[in-house]
Amino acid sequence: MRAVVIHAHFYQPAREDPWLGTVPPEPSASPWRDWNHRISAECYAPNASARLLGEDGRVWRIVNNYRSLSFNVGPTLHAWLALHQPEVEARIRDSDRGNAIAQAYHHIILPLAPDRDINTQVLWGAEDFRFRFGRPPAGMWLPEMAVDLRTLDEMAKVGIQFVLLSPHQCAAVRPPDGTWRDTPKGARLDATRPYRVELPSGRTIAVFFHQESLSREMAFGTLLDNGDRLAESLLKNLPDDGEDRILVVATDGETFGHHHRFGEMALARAFEVLSKIPGIHLESPGAFLKSSPPAWEARIHENTSWSCPHGVERWKFDCGCRTGGEPGWHQRWREPLRKALDRLRDALDERFEKECGRLALDPWDLRNRSVVLSFGAEPAKQWIRENLRNLADADRKVLLCLLESQRLRMAMYTSCAWFFNDVAGLETRLVLGFALRALELGAGGLESAIGKRFLEDLAAARGNRQDLPDGKAVLEKAVLPKSRRMEDIAASSAILGQEGAFFAYDVSRTEQVLKGGELSLRLGDMAVTDRRTGMSWKGSHAVLSAGGLDDTCRLSPNGSNDREALRQKFFRGSLEQLTEFLERAFPLGPWGIDSLPPEQRDDLARARSRKAELNCLRKAMEIVDDHRRLIVQLNAIGAPLPPFLASAASFSVQETLDETVRNAPDALELLQADSLLESILEDAHSMGLKPELSLLAPRLVDELARLFREAAKGGILEPLKKALKAIERADSLSIELPLPPLQESFWEVLARKDFPGSPVLDELAGRLGFSAQR
Repeated sequence: MRAVVIHAHFYQPAREDPWLGTVPPEPSASPWRDWNHRISAECYAPNASARLLGEDGRVWRIVNNYRSLSFNVGPTLHAWLALHQPEVEARIRDSDRGNAIAQAYHHIILPLAPDRDINTQVLWGAEDFRFRFGRPPAGMWLPEMAVDLRTLDEMAKVGIQFVLLSPHQCAAVRPPDGTWRDTPKGARLDATRPYRVELPSGRTIAVFFHQESLSREMAFGTLLDNGDRLAESLLKNLPDDGEDRILVVATDGETFGHHHRFGEMALARAFEVLSKIPGIHLESPGAFLKSSPPAWEARIHENTSWSCPHGVERWKFDCGCRTGGEPGWHQRWREPLRKALDRLRDALDERFEKECGRLALDPWDLRNRSVVLSFGAEPAKQWIRENLRNLADADRKVLLCLLESQRLRMAMYTSCAWFFNDVAGLETRLVLGFALRALELGAGGLESAIGKRFLEDLAAARGNRQDLPDGKAVLEKAVLPKSRRMEDIAASSAILGQEGAFFAYDVSRTEQVLKGGELSLRLGDMAVTDRRTGMSWKGSHAVLSAGGLDDTCRLSPNGSNDREALRQKFFRGSLEQLTEFLERAFPLGPWGIDSLPPEQRDDLARARSRKAELNCLRKAMEIVDDHRRLIVQLNAIGAPLPPFLASAASFSVQETLDETVRNAPDALELLQADSLLESILEDAHSMGLKPELSLLAPRLVDELARLFREAAKGGILEPLKKALKAIERADSLSIELPLPPLQESFWEVLARKDFPGSPVLDELAGRLGFSAQR
């Protein structure tokens, strides 16, 4: 057998705000909301629907690259995809035919971790994989390929059969019945066969060594500029000597589309070329092992990785590895940062062990099994019922806090915090956020003795920036201001008027509203519960607003019995008297809109602005109605409209059209000749206006996708006739429909080999950019 394996390591660190539980907006990812959304649009989604082009440069086929790849999806990324990009996640999951492998959970450098953390990270990675893919993993990705025998033994213990490593991580090999041969820095290593590694426990694990130069050229060179050249390069490095051979190349999955634009197309083309060559198999390492188990043995260089030539020093010392930065910058902060986190870890572990001991629970077994808490609300509830049902409510909440603290204290070792140039980098801020929240939940926060010592330790992690000179400054200035107490969550939800699910919390509230002119006062009782820990806050709230964006919230933890007095102050007293009374009755606060999470603050500002805009638009519509005849006649004779009247007419018509599009139950009906949309456009034309129709495009894409699915499912032409008519009408109105989603849904029709041919099918295919050679 001659097998080719292209392995893609898909991974993003956990970017969630540890207090809110969601990824905050990241302006640097613009025009997308955050980097996860951006990379998904550029890589994860395109690889599920990669275009193969015909000789005419148009789309010939659409393929799912995940079916041909060997790949892993990091658990933190997979959880995000399942929540925010479920269609993409489903296509990834459905593509598994044994070619998906697991990953150690938090992407920490395992050789630098204590034994019990290695144990948990490997178990969590395997269990997360089982939850996502419905089967046990055969292989597991080592974060940064950082390896030692302890880690390999833990993997073998949970049933992992193989890992991928770099050639320079091999120390020596031995053929069957032969002697050991050194392979210094990968020299004299035949990387086209699997090897067996004997482990201290007596277990074994198979290792595939990837082809390093090809992998590097694929990631950082020009190999992805052309899929045919990629296929040719792979074949040149795969021996044809009659033995079973496997060529493995491995790189970050984001290479295909995010790092290299259209890289997914080159990958798809390479797979297409390779699949047609007799004797070449696009195989997974696990499948290759079944037919060709390793006959050779290997010894590994412990404490090595694929991204640091010094071993694993990049994640604990200033070894010289860096990604740029200013001239003269150093990375001496790496060692004290790790030491600070290590000391915090030990203190949190001691508290965790103590509380579990008090309740006669095995702390590390409980932690290992608690990965289910990350699988969603229902699995988490069931796990709590099954594992903590015999505990008192207070003890259960304490344990859930400590388990969340343990999850975050493992996440604070995410490898990217040490990978880059400065202690003030975004990645380091992220792990310090995890550390701070773990400290709050597990040891009382920064005011505790453990917290004060943690700050002292961080002060030794001196970086390169004057504004954030060390780890302590980074935590205090860049991380701590984003932390949130339960009262902060309560105040934010009260200002926004939110009930039910609010970030990682559940909010219940009763409320009455007092109004007088622009002044309003919302009073009520509320309860906020953290779904992760069960901890709650109960009390009363008062939100005073005088219009605009000056909302002020105050809270009382004991409730308020002075509602009638408040009514009197509101309706009969001065604003100053009312404010003073609120300060006494609701002693916590105040919170304004500047205390809201940024995205919710901006949403509130847009909602208030929209309300004001609608008031203006109503007046503009009245003006246009009063002067419609004049506007039409001025346009008819070519006379210019007065600027104010022209603006009023333009705003009025656009709002009428947008509202019609938003409220239409069926967007396709708007394209009919006698539709309300047609009437609005005729009215606009009579006034010399050309309103924007872009709001209609996404509605039409959804409706057309529905028609294509209907046609594909039933093998019938009638939905395609409706779709073609709609596309022609959209063209006549200059509505630009985005091609990629239409191509992907229409491909379901073309992929049916038994679909009846017709001029309608051919016309649609041509309009949507498909090749006539398909």
